[in-house]
Amino acid sequence: MRPALRIRCVLAIFLMALALGCGSPAPAQDSQTDPARVSSARADVEKLVQQSGADVSVAFRSLDGTRELFIQADKQFEDATAMKILVMIELYAQMDAREVRWSDPLQVHTSFRSIVDGSLYDLDSGTDRDILKNAGKTMTLRQLCDAMIMRDSNLAANLLIEKLGIDRIRQRIRALGADGMEFAAGFGDNKASAQGLKNVISARALMVVLWALAENQAVGEDASKQMIGLIAHSRLEGGVPGTTPSQAPASRVSFGSDHHDATIIIGAHSFVLVTDVRGLADPRASAALVAQIAHALSAAM
Repeated sequence: MRPALRIRCVLAIFLMALALGCGSPAPAQDSQTDPARVSSARADVEKLVQQSGADVSVAFRSLDGTRELFIQADKQFEDATAMKILVMIELYAQMDAREVRWSDPLQVHTSFRSIVDGSLYDLDSGTDRDILKNAGKTMTLRQLCDAMIMRDSNLAANLLIEKLGIDRIRQRIRALGADGMEFAAGFGDNKASAQGLKNVISARALMVVLWALAENQAVGEDASKQMIGLIAHSRLEGGVPGTTPSQAPASRVSFGSDHHDATIIIGAHSFVLVTDVRGLADPRASAALVAQIAHALSAAM
């Protein structure tokens, strides 16, 4: 199984001070059917992919909606971090609807019911020490959300999924128009995985979700900015270097692994880009290819 995405971010300059766009989202269709919006960098990106010998998915859209590019954007891959972002969005939506409050307590436990037959399974949560010390006690929704995003906690995610309802999260995916994203089960549900019920996402679907966040439309303007800020201030490292060729200040929020990356750039060239690289054994080569693709798309704007 390929490594799942893990949250990572680079915050350059005054992210929350920059005004994010508020236009209507463009339809998530293939750029080949809408030539007026196809990025002029398509030939350059295709050449980079061909030279690399990799199998690559690309989903790109400028925040003003005038330029986009989709290459094999509907291929699905297993993912963890994007699912946590959807859990966060649903949490904020229920918070906005006053169905829950940040101060609401949840009891911390490590056993969860499989989506397959309702049997209990224990989540391997050895990396969640800060949460495990509260086992049998309670943590607030705010504390669990911070742990899920800031520390990429599977245990915090499962506790929130249990509270919010997996069906509600699936409905949120549909409401966002993120076709290609399938939220099958909670984390660590091996019975579900054995039956092919896995959490998967496509580059296009993840781009649609990040677009909604960047355009303040995932829940509402304040909530969207808060969620971007939470991702941006994650303590985990990462980011795609060299994506903004101009000297103008820019802010970048990105997460991923060496083989796939999701990025929001705010600045002189504002865009959302999701890439998934398959077939390169060297993670440094994958990371370099992702950076080259991002640079080509940014330079063409």
